[in-house]
Amino acid sequence: MPVTSRTVHTGRGATVALVIASHLTLTGCSIFGGSSQQLTVISDPSGAQVLINGTAAGTTPLQYEVPRRGDLAVVVQKPGYKSQSRMTGRKLSSTGIVDVVGGAIFLLPLLGLIAPGAWEQDPSTFGITLEADTNPPAATP
Repeated sequence: MPVTSRTVHTGRGATVALVIASHLTLTGCSIFGGSSQQLTVISDPSGAQVLINGTAAGTTPLQYEVPRRGDLAVVVQKPGYKSQSRMTGRKLSSTGIVDVVGGAIFLLPLLGLIAPGAWEQDPSTFGITLEADTNPPAATP
């Protein structure tokens, strides 16, 4: 079968489509990622109240959906024990890493990094041991 300008043109179109699809796949994955993730809090003793950014989230052991963006303040408290506080930070998620690699390959802006799916809370699991409160609050007469 002879090669015509039409078959060559179709081959170029397929190549261009493949390059565009690869670009979108490798540099924008985070756009399709979720905007929340699970945060797990475990305490010893269990049954402690958990506050996330000042809002009651439940009691331990706890799995709670939290936003991927922004740092979180986690407070664990139980009567008779000293409260414990922890903070999360953000780190690049595995999807965000794919966006970075894809952006480097195609030398294009890393648009996927503006999406929440590019990030995750770090750490995503807390194991907290509560210490007994040796100075309980005085009883009110």
